[in-house]
Amino acid sequence: MTRGEVPLFGRLLDLDTALFRLANGAAGHPAIDRVMVFVTTQDHWVPVLAGLWIALVVWGGKKGRMAAAMLVIAVALSDQLSCSVLKPLVARVRPSNALPADAVRLLVGRSKAFSFPSAHAANSFAAATVLSWRWPRFALLAFALAALVAYSRVRVGLHYPGDVLGGAVVGLTCGRGAIWMVAASARWFDRVRASRRGPDPTDAPRSSPPAGSVASEP
Repeated sequence: MTRGEVPLFGRLLDLDTALFRLANGAAGHPAIDRVMVFVTTQDHWVPVLAGLWIALVVWGGKKGRMAAAMLVIAVALSDQLSCSVLKPLVARVRPSNALPADAVRLLVGRSKAFSFPSAHAANSFAAATVLSWRWPRFALLAFALAALVAYSRVRVGLHYPGDVLGGAVVGLTCGRGAIWMVAASARWFDRVRASRRGPDPTDAPRSSPPAGSVASEP
């Protein structure tokens, strides 16, 4: 089979591998590698998300509590969809396990889990989507941090670029789905509460005086 006859999917995989080699093997100062290792370590982000979640619940008001519920749902959905459904279904081997050892700069421990999609990228983009809904002015910062986490997965040698791109799509989808679910539930609960309270007496129209009667003067 000539190069022109290689299927499109095969060409995409070749491109993904080439982009991985470029991002993972790019020359950089050792300090940059240390930053990437720090960014890619999930335990470093748990306290940040936990603090934001507590702030949303305690000081965020109704919209903050809605965002806290969205955050839990979005990250849970993206994590389970990535790890329990898509990874076993696609069964893509990580570059650190599939490529020759001298072709990968592995900056962290090796993982035996499958590669596509990146759960780190999925969870980061799911969280960024929800936080951007609550604080639109910080949307650029939220997605920049999510993109940095996604890039770090390639830089440290654990994922192909296609893995983190797929993870970003999963995260965005789960984030928007969580926003829709919680917002729709909140509207439904508001309607139920309103129907149980009944009509507001102050909104009832005032009855007009009988015909022929004279209104008393103050």
